[in-house]
Amino acid sequence: MTNPTTKTSQKHPSPSVFIRGHSRRAFVSENQSRDRQGATRFSGALPRGRSLTVAAQIVKRTSVAVCVCLCLSVAHFLKAEPIPPNVQSAVDRGLNWLAKNQDPSGGWNTSNLPNQSAPAATTSLAVMAFMARGHVPGQGPYGDNLNRAVDYVLALQQPTGLLASSDKRYAMYEHGISTVMLCEAYGMLDDPRQKQAHIAIAKATRLILNAQQIRKSPTDQGGWRYTPTSNDSDVSVTGWQLMALRGAANIDAAVPKKAIDDGLAYILAHTAPSGAFTYGGGTNEHTDAALTGTGILALELLGQHNSKQAIAAGEYLKDPRNLNLADTYYFYTVYYCSQAAWQLGDRYWSAINPIIRDSLIKRQSPTGEWLISNSNPEQIAGPALATSMAILALTVPYRYLPIYQR
Repeated sequence: MTNPTTKTSQKHPSPSVFIRGHSRRAFVSENQSRDRQGATRFSGALPRGRSLTVAAQIVKRTSVAVCVCLCLSVAHFLKAEPIPPNVQSAVDRGLNWLAKNQDPSGGWNTSNLPNQSAPAATTSLAVMAFMARGHVPGQGPYGDNLNRAVDYVLALQQPTGLLASSDKRYAMYEHGISTVMLCEAYGMLDDPRQKQAHIAIAKATRLILNAQQIRKSPTDQGGWRYTPTSNDSDVSVTGWQLMALRGAANIDAAVPKKAIDDGLAYILAHTAPSGAFTYGGGTNEHTDAALTGTGILALELLGQHNSKQAIAAGEYLKDPRNLNLADTYYFYTVYYCSQAAWQLGDRYWSAINPIIRDSLIKRQSPTGEWLISNSNPEQIAGPALATSMAILALTVPYRYLPIYQR
């Protein structure tokens, strides 16, 4: 057996990634399956035996179109599934805190690491928190905050395509999260920013695909880990890269079907007999609710809706003994499990959401932010990350972020 190496295989040249066109509706429908060239759009189930070329007929974004979509989405949502007033108030107070604590650079820093630049991941999560409530870059009370944050993340991109504050150990976390954000914001940006995002997303997607092709052991093949040259993988980092590929596909990027298949195969190889997902390395590895939510979300977003493995994992999360909100990664847990329960449907959402919702409401500080306990490993990330992830968990039913729509 050949030992794993950090060199890419000669059999796999650098993937060509492109995005056709510079425009996209803010809220993309999932039911258009083919364009005039016969390419298949990402609509849940993936086509077998060929590359996945995502090419929807894109309508040019205008301010009026965005506002109309927002109004229609709000009206439909309020009629079908109203959010309790205390949740809306908590979200709005959290967003107000984020707006007041944005760095002059446009990013969101952690008060626990004051001498470091604002992390790309924290900034990107904050942007998505605002958009999850229906706020749009360049418009409304937070339009300038969002524009400055997007500019900050775009300016961080390195020549390699890496979207991260620096070449540090957890760079692929930052990269995956930032790529997801740019894809979600793409159709809401003004023309100059959209052109910049177009280039940035293509480069970022190419880096993700290249990083997947690094030679790894059979148990790690198909996944990703902390750096673009890592020769091992874990479910947590892999989940973000798969969400980034789904987001890129949604905005008309050509994403090879094999990359999706290999990523899903890695996720599926890390299930435990209990139905939970493991961190990596086999079924005897550590399991928890956050990893299980990650696995469910990856399956649901990439065409494995209500699969046997997703349902088994959902049953695992429904057991209050497993949905442990005292876990060391509290904010990752509430984020992933909210998204997973929503994707699985009402039976799981009605069982899981009240537990997460009530816990988050109780933990919010009087000034609007969410704080992380000193015993939590997330503590180093600070309240900006915690507040952003809390808001993203609470705003799932708004259905504003295209990647999280059912």
